[in-house]
Amino acid sequence: MNRLLSNILQSLQRDSGLPISARVTKGVRYAAAVASGPVWLRECTRVGRRPRTMGRPRIDNRGAIEIGDDVVLNSTFSPVDLSAGEGARIELGSKVAINFGSSITARALVRLGDRVSLGPYCILSDSDLPAGGEGEPQPIEIGDDVWLAGRVTVLPGTKIGKGSVITAGSIVSGVIPEGVVAGGSPARVLRKIAREGGNGTTAHEAPAAAVVEAPMAAAAPAEKPAPAHRGYLVADFTVDEMVALLADPLDGPALGAEIAPFGQVVQSLLSGPPADAKDFLVVWTRPQSAVPSFQQVLGFEPVPEARLLEEVDAFVKLVSEAAGQYRFVFVPTWTLPPQQRGLGLNDARAGGAARALAAMNLRLMDGLAGGNVHVLDAGRWVASAGRAQASAKLWYLGKVPFHSDVLGLAARDIQAGVRGLTGGARKLLVLDLDDTLWGGIVGDAGWENLKLGGHDSQGEAFADFQRLCKDLTRRGVVLGIASKNEEATALEAIRKHPGMVLRESDFVGWRINWKDKAANIAELAAELNLGLQSVVFIDDNPVERARVRETLPEVLVPEWPEDKLLYPWAFQQLRCFDAPAVSKEDLERTKLYAEERQRETSKTQVGSVEDWLKSLQMKVTAEPLGAANLGRAAQLFNKTNQMNLSTRRLTEAELQAWAKGPGRRLWAVSVSDRFGDAGLTGIVSTEVKGDTCAVADFLLSCRVMGRKVEEAMVHLAVEHAREAGAKAVRAVLLPTAKNKPCADFWAQQSRFASPAEREYAWDVAQPYPSPGHIDLQVAKG
Repeated sequence: MNRLLSNILQSLQRDSGLPISARVTKGVRYAAAVASGPVWLRECTRVGRRPRTMGRPRIDNRGAIEIGDDVVLNSTFSPVDLSAGEGARIELGSKVAINFGSSITARALVRLGDRVSLGPYCILSDSDLPAGGEGEPQPIEIGDDVWLAGRVTVLPGTKIGKGSVITAGSIVSGVIPEGVVAGGSPARVLRKIAREGGNGTTAHEAPAAAVVEAPMAAAAPAEKPAPAHRGYLVADFTVDEMVALLADPLDGPALGAEIAPFGQVVQSLLSGPPADAKDFLVVWTRPQSAVPSFQQVLGFEPVPEARLLEEVDAFVKLVSEAAGQYRFVFVPTWTLPPQQRGLGLNDARAGGAARALAAMNLRLMDGLAGGNVHVLDAGRWVASAGRAQASAKLWYLGKVPFHSDVLGLAARDIQAGVRGLTGGARKLLVLDLDDTLWGGIVGDAGWENLKLGGHDSQGEAFADFQRLCKDLTRRGVVLGIASKNEEATALEAIRKHPGMVLRESDFVGWRINWKDKAANIAELAAELNLGLQSVVFIDDNPVERARVRETLPEVLVPEWPEDKLLYPWAFQQLRCFDAPAVSKEDLERTKLYAEERQRETSKTQVGSVEDWLKSLQMKVTAEPLGAANLGRAAQLFNKTNQMNLSTRRLTEAELQAWAKGPGRRLWAVSVSDRFGDAGLTGIVSTEVKGDTCAVADFLLSCRVMGRKVEEAMVHLAVEHAREAGAKAVRAVLLPTAKNKPCADFWAQQSRFASPAEREYAWDVAQPYPSPGHIDLQVAKG
């Protein structure tokens, strides 16, 4: 009794900063916990000094349960379970803390070292069959100073080294080394921990004191880049593993993420993003959670479809209202667990879960169409994962409805989405020929003997691969060739072989010779005015792939299967061409490059540059920003680099919002000539403040640079400034590694004053003439 009173007094002294009532309440609770500990733990084989229990744990000791000093079991909300079968042992070291709802079950041995801390609802079992039956138990050993966050499941045979931290919702198996942070399903090493304060720092302090060191060689051979964007993951299930998956830049930029509180979808969307996680939002829910009436459908109760759709609309409204706080929003579609058969034969009919889910997903897609919200097909992830379809077991172990392979596919699609939305989609696919577009070596076999089309399995696969490449041109991607061959021989095969899907007109250019392929690719990209970061190269030869990958690191060179029958499958796995929208210009890009070749040819047939420009019969149209040109304008903002004054990157919503600001005007500039219509290729925007008209954006596609469209755009800005009552036009260049052509253009404007470096000013009292060979038409609005 004296020892108990002494402990209570020490506790009150430690909390001297609290109000006296709070200190007394805490002291009483402490006393109750200390007093009840020996009582509730009396069925244990051995209990050390000062055990504390808050609430009543469940003890099932048919073997041996040994507990060290100062152990704390918190059963306030849900009991802690300690269950040892016949001949089995549970060993808890000193100062072990186990939070509510956690369960430790042993058929052989579960051993926890000193100062181990378990979060709420953790499960540790040395057998898949804790209640008996077949299956040999495998002991679990957890070292000193280990910290397990909430809802961690530790599987049989697991060993966790001392000082390690396991993140929330993880499923742990095998061996976790000492002093690391591990997480996921299954858990893998995420990083190593360096402790502040040397050996005295415990695992309980790890989350606050952990410092990221170089990644462990076994887990990550190369240091991962810092996240390019940070976002918020909101879900009604455990998505902790997504953080590590998004940080690994496999199909886009490295992404950082914060996780919303478990299951708090509505609260998290209403409360808004964390301060450093406003770039993107992922809202991933189960259908019965987002649409409560769907649970009744799963229970075979009759539910009017109208009620389901009303609840979908409410969910859509919630997401739409939250979307304004983020740059990009991703919402995966709803899926059924694979084991859910619904009404079986009748599940696609009225009252079936499959039919109801299809209607709900269609309503979801329609409701979230447009703006900055993008609905992703989660059904494809589940189907593509094959063996990794959701295991019913994972839900009960860690509230994870999907295998980690499904989460991995989701992370890659989200990365690809962010890359596409920020202007990083690839635009040029360069293809090898022999054993890539057709089977065989055309120079040896002759074009008549190539494997292509027909009833041959490889021939069919090559034809399907070509068909997929051609389909890609309808998404705005252009095709080129880099092949070591005789040009005449290769072109003869392209023109004459009946199995060819791709013809000469489908390619914007080629380099068919015996030169280095890396040099050929660089030359072809330069000819098309495309940066190497826009190029993808596919070749069956691993030596050629390695050469291009090493020489041109900006070019994407995917690994390619040896099995020719897998070519179409491998191609369909590429996410590098994903773009947020397809414009009229995208659909006609191959045609536009063909017209450009005609212009270049005509240049050599005319005596001077001035005569050539006059011969083009150019027409430039400037229109205000509107619904019809918003998508294409946003594309230009996010992918134009060379002729770009400020290199701002804006989404459609951000661009539209900016243009509506006071004193602001934005013109979308389209260019055409006697050879064809280049489409919307330029943007000039201004902002009038007082007597100054600032040029905010000045960007032009490289396809029409050098024809004095730039001067027509400056004329447009100056005339607007005059009409708005401004006295001066001011432009400030923000230099980048790629906008030297823009810097050169403004530096050559000798009529502009330059009050500071990279700053250019024009006195509006003097007119800035539009080029005489251009018919400039400005639409009012």
